[in-house]
Amino acid sequence: PLYIMGRRAGLVVQGDGKPESLVNTGTEWRYALNDAISPVVFKAGQAEVSHQYYAAGPLDRVDGARFPWGWEKPGFNDADWKTPIRIQLGAPFEVAGYGDEQWELLPRNIPLMERSYEELNSLRSRSLSGVDEVEVVNGVPFNKKVPYTIKANQKIKLLFDQTRLTTAFPELITSQGKGSQMRITYAEALFNDIKDKGHRDSIRGKSMRGVYDIFLPDGGDHRIFTTTCYRAFRYIQLEIATAEEPLIIEKMGSWFTAYPFQKMATFSSSDPLQTPIFDIGWRTARLCAYDTYMDCPYWERLQYIGDTRIQALVSYYIAGDDRLARNAIEQFGWSLTYDGLTYSRYPSSLQQFIPNYSLVWILMVQDYFMYRNDPAFVKTFLPGVRRVLDHFQKYITNDTLMSEQPYWDFIDHSFNTHKVVTESFNKELTTNTLFYAYTLSRASELFSYFGQDDQARRYAVLSHRLKASVKKQCWDANSQLYSDSPDKKHFSMHSNILAVLCGIMPHDQQEDLVRRIVANKGIVQTTLYFDFYLARAMNQVGAGDLYYDLLNHWRDLLKLGLTTFPEGVSRSDCHAWSASPDFEMLATFAGIQPQVPGFKKVVVRPLMQKLDKVSGSIPHWAGKLEIAFEKKGKQLTGKVLLPEGITGRLEWGDKVVELKSGENSIEVVSTLR
Repeated sequence: PLYIMGRRAGLVVQGDGKPESLVNTGTEWRYALNDAISPVVFKAGQAEVSHQYYAAGPLDRVDGARFPWGWEKPGFNDADWKTPIRIQLGAPFEVAGYGDEQWELLPRNIPLMERSYEELNSLRSRSLSGVDEVEVVNGVPFNKKVPYTIKANQKIKLLFDQTRLTTAFPELITSQGKGSQMRITYAEALFNDIKDKGHRDSIRGKSMRGVYDIFLPDGGDHRIFTTTCYRAFRYIQLEIATAEEPLIIEKMGSWFTAYPFQKMATFSSSDPLQTPIFDIGWRTARLCAYDTYMDCPYWERLQYIGDTRIQALVSYYIAGDDRLARNAIEQFGWSLTYDGLTYSRYPSSLQQFIPNYSLVWILMVQDYFMYRNDPAFVKTFLPGVRRVLDHFQKYITNDTLMSEQPYWDFIDHSFNTHKVVTESFNKELTTNTLFYAYTLSRASELFSYFGQDDQARRYAVLSHRLKASVKKQCWDANSQLYSDSPDKKHFSMHSNILAVLCGIMPHDQQEDLVRRIVANKGIVQTTLYFDFYLARAMNQVGAGDLYYDLLNHWRDLLKLGLTTFPEGVSRSDCHAWSASPDFEMLATFAGIQPQVPGFKKVVVRPLMQKLDKVSGSIPHWAGKLEIAFEKKGKQLTGKVLLPEGITGRLEWGDKVVELKSGENSIEVVSTLR
């Protein structure tokens, strides 16, 4: 897999004390190569999945006749196993490199992954070779039918439905079946055709396409098939061809695995559809988090910075667990190259650069600075932040705008950067200019906090110059919009969203701009990814009603039977950036946001234009932060519970209420609409 960067294998085990020293690695250990397992190389472009990009690594072919069954049990005969040799010493990072050559070791900074058993009870269909009609099965759970026997010299397909997408190690227990062949295929959904999945609950008339493993039973009893790496699936299809001996399926299930996040937040409102959006969003976030965050568990499993910023914010608000986010921020810092760009995704054995994602890394650092109380951790990244910001200065033109950048100049899947540049005389981009300006202003806040005033001032001045150039050269008086370049040939939501986030027009004009770009379907629209930035702009201008309507994108997804939220339309059914409502509903409708760095003070600004009731809580680092509001006209009543030592304010229209630690009763009437 691309996310595995190691090129050599080794093992070091050291017990904590004398009793545990029995397991220390040394000459008492034995090893053998298990050549029963070989890779099934799955390539993009295979007929099963058409053109999809696949980076999650090989699948497994397990030959039961060659497998050392029982190796893990006492009494196994390991006489022909070999004695290991010492490759090198392992030593802590701080001391490695002195004397004998050593491997640098770092302590694990995240917990071990969750592991819990899941039944695979729903057998949806079965079909025999030579029988045209597929039998649709309903009713009795599969675990009530085991042991399930497939006769000798028979070919059969069994389609199982987990009922929701999962990430798990499949576990199949069989007996007999010598000479049988089994192909186990995994899919997020079945296909109407190569690009259309339709309703995810539907199976009739559809085909199974996806990654697969091969298992060749040896005829023994109670053989356990599992995989060396977990699989992502809702549906599993067993294609079984028996030989002269029947095959018995004794059990079919899986071991769920993911980063052990715990759901600590709550959210509910007068709109009942927001609850399933919140719950499905959280499952999406969970399945896209393992040893690192990842974009999608089925196709890639790569930690992209653009996705990870959103995932980290969801983690802060829903789990109160920042360990995986700290890990990501650190790893992206490790990926910094000599010229000041991070990898767009890391860890990755294949370099890829999306320049704007290096800026998103800085925004991740600034998010952590605002939402978590750990300035010492943030300060360690200031040198890397400077390197990235300095890199982008080379792309500023004489007009004080940004040009197209090398590598993959990506802002959103719907925004064709190269087309805008190719068809523009100036070869300059509003999006790149404003994204850089936005990041500069956020970075300026960081450097100011840590007393590096000259650097802070430098970045603030540069940000102001870039924004002034956009305002002067890219504002189109006819459309009353910011264009994507000074030529004013192309218009998008993206340029105007960034204009709002940068605050390049007076605050009282920002809401009008947001409302106009939402209403204008003739400009380039955002996708689920950049909807996060659109939502941030809506929050900034106080347009909770617009965010309520934006959630229609997610309400429509519920109608497709999805149990996680997808990347877009046709590819991944589980994509991390689509979990953004779990953060934004609490930040916008419940109105919970940091007022100062470290979340030491809170601002509660509920935007309830289309809601009568909102309640929710987040696991603030100092304790539970809880709100419950009811709106009647211009009146807001309810309560705010702040953790000990945390204060803040509530904003309701033109009214401000100071909040103390503990419980605050709210009853306030705004004179504004």
